[in-house]
Amino acid sequence: MAQTHVETSDARYSPKLITLDQDRRILEVVWADGHVSRFSFIWLRHGLFFPSLGRPEQASNAWCLLPELPDVAIIGSVQSENGLIEIRWSHDNSVTQHDPVWLRDNCTSIEARRARQPRPQLWTGADAARFDWFEAVELEDPVTRLEILRHVRDRGLAFVRNVSVEPGTVMDIAGYFGPVRRTHHGSLFNIRSLPEDRQGPRVNIGATAANAQAPHTDEGFRHATLGIMLFHCLKPDPSGAGASIFADGIAAAEALRQSDPEAFDFLTTTSLVQAAERNPEERFRTRGRIIATDCQGVVRGIKAADRTLPPVDLPEDKIEPAYQALRAFLAHLYAPERIFEKCLEPGDLVIFDNQRVLHGRRAFDPDAGERHIQQVSIDREEFHNVFRQLAEQLGRFDLANWEPDAGVLSHA
Repeated sequence: MAQTHVETSDARYSPKLITLDQDRRILEVVWADGHVSRFSFIWLRHGLFFPSLGRPEQASNAWCLLPELPDVAIIGSVQSENGLIEIRWSHDNSVTQHDPVWLRDNCTSIEARRARQPRPQLWTGADAARFDWFEAVELEDPVTRLEILRHVRDRGLAFVRNVSVEPGTVMDIAGYFGPVRRTHHGSLFNIRSLPEDRQGPRVNIGATAANAQAPHTDEGFRHATLGIMLFHCLKPDPSGAGASIFADGIAAAEALRQSDPEAFDFLTTTSLVQAAERNPEERFRTRGRIIATDCQGVVRGIKAADRTLPPVDLPEDKIEPAYQALRAFLAHLYAPERIFEKCLEPGDLVIFDNQRVLHGRRAFDPDAGERHIQQVSIDREEFHNVFRQLAEQLGRFDLANWEPDAGVLSHA
């Protein structure tokens, strides 16, 4: 095996020893901090000119941007040159240069790949009661915004208070975290229950009703389920009723995994229909797993809403197991210790991941006075894009390099 010794000062990004294994077509880098990376020859060729990373195309007449077949690309020699790793390819006599920082940040080892996929921080209602509240004036500070983004990424939930109660303010706040998504409801949705003499045509429909609502995720009947939600309280119920409810769906799913593995397996492998046909504007229907896991079995997203789950459309032998699994999961979702409950005050703003955190409310009397909350949503990928941009701008490359999960679209 050919070996190259490199002298540099930064332990994490400093290659100490580079080895070529021609039989396995692997370039191995031992870094100064002891970590070992093994890069496939063909992976190095692809990473050099992948255009979505801002790399130039290798040839003006190239129309396919994938590299050669794996057994074609062969490294002849490797050396350090001006802080870069220089590779000479024997199959075409080309020379390429690779940034050690980029290589280390994109290491393909199991440990490095797991580190780029942070595990969710699970919480109970008591935990959420101790979460920090951010002040609206702090939103101008990019460091504070990054911390709010981290709260939503890791816990699925963040709180802001003393936001202006001017209607439409939530649209401005949302702009800090990504472009607002528009649906058939529009960009801004009013959750507004009115006394009987002021009720309109959509009274007592969904969120505009005054009845209690169990914890749920919104609009699971969409293939592209709503992502990050912002709830802004303009007017709470004057009597103090109608408390908002939040629960960690991933924590509930993990509890189900422990208490009833059969139910957990069913809900992570069987797609169920969710639908909405409540008025002439809605003919939504899609299939999806109630609990979405990634290829490592980590729970990444939840779609759970009793109001949009019709009678299950499954083979006969799976119908009773479906209801058994659903009831087992709901027992964890609705458990009192899982619930964080709070009567939102004027100017309170809650930001949460709708593909993780369930929300609901207690019942109230609309004749007691107006209760008014405004809601907008941001797609998760746009939110994550803002997160990584801001982290990079602030020099927090440990955060900028993390890999966002796909939420309810994660593949088993």
